[in-house]
Amino acid sequence: MAKNAFLYMSSVSHNAYRNIVANAPDGFEFVDSEFMAHGVIQAARSLPSAFGTALGAKARRLVTKIQPHISPYYNDAHILLNKPKVRQFHSRDFDIVHSGQSLLDTNLPYVVDFEHATAFCGYSQYALRRSGFVEALERVLLNPKLKKLLAWSDAAGRSLTNFVGNKDIAHKLETFYPIMAPAKRVPRASTSFNFLYIGNNFYAKGGYEGLLAFERIAGRYDARFTAIGDIPLEVHARFAGNNKITLLERVPYAKVVEFYSNSDVFVFPSHYDTYGFVIPEALSFGLPVIGVDSFSMPELVQHEKTGLLVKTHFNSFADDDGYAAPTQQELARKRHAACADPPDWYVTLLADAMERFINDRRLKDECSKNAILETTEGKFSPKRSREQLKRIYEDALRA
Repeated sequence: MAKNAFLYMSSVSHNAYRNIVANAPDGFEFVDSEFMAHGVIQAARSLPSAFGTALGAKARRLVTKIQPHISPYYNDAHILLNKPKVRQFHSRDFDIVHSGQSLLDTNLPYVVDFEHATAFCGYSQYALRRSGFVEALERVLLNPKLKKLLAWSDAAGRSLTNFVGNKDIAHKLETFYPIMAPAKRVPRASTSFNFLYIGNNFYAKGGYEGLLAFERIAGRYDARFTAIGDIPLEVHARFAGNNKITLLERVPYAKVVEFYSNSDVFVFPSHYDTYGFVIPEALSFGLPVIGVDSFSMPELVQHEKTGLLVKTHFNSFADDDGYAAPTQQELARKRHAACADPPDWYVTLLADAMERFINDRRLKDECSKNAILETTEGKFSPKRSREQLKRIYEDALRA
């Protein structure tokens, strides 16, 4: 009989977790999963029935709107009190819990995955530089119910062990790359060489820099660049006269599949992400990726094997793999200033990488083949995920 697993999510459900549920390891079944929001949000969900549909819906929207503004203060209070956030989850209906980025107080054995150590302290690097908070975090991580710490990348693992130096905690650590389902491509219709960027936080994720680089080479080739995301008005105005550039806001996923299927190279020189899920997604469509050499990206993109990496001009992460500023707000200000005015040498590196893929079709085709293999047989594949989680869950239950 299959063991019952519960998927605990403290944030909105993500494709990474949907893919885990859809590819449960042999011998296990995800019998339930839920968005386990903070109590205030859960209470807001019940407001329509408590106060009537119209008034309750209005109150719920208000709570949802103000919650992001309150959360930083709530998080800061936890840090100042040296009190890591630990969520309550007790049940007799399951055998094991897989928690998405949340530490738990539970009666069940559980594993927790994380993109960066600051996921355990509201993404505040300040917390990990407070000895009192780190000592409190160590105690939580040593809880015998916590069987495994699943880092989304080797870099994520280092972001924890570089600040929490306990050997028993390091023994619980293992890298687990989130799963990416193989792509379902549609027939290609375009004959030009096409670059594609997809992502919000347009400046921070390198969208603007990609456009500047493409602009330098566009006149020499039958090539196009499509950018999809929350593109600022000033960027629309800046490139409005270039008929080889297409700028789009959010589009239905069916159309995104068409863009992937009609593109040759994915451009994502992000200075923002701990783990850019869009990278494995692009690889699944056979698109080599142009990225940068910071944090986890060299693990997601293998230079000259599944893409090309260039030296970054702005790194959101310090040498110890922590964030390069105490707060996300301060980091965002510095990053925006840098990415809105990138140095010329950096734009040249991006342009050279684009041009290399246009001119070296052997490299492009080899990277494309390897990209697909990463999501069908390699580190992002369902096969790898099922085998790894089966071993991890079984070990957790034996312990």
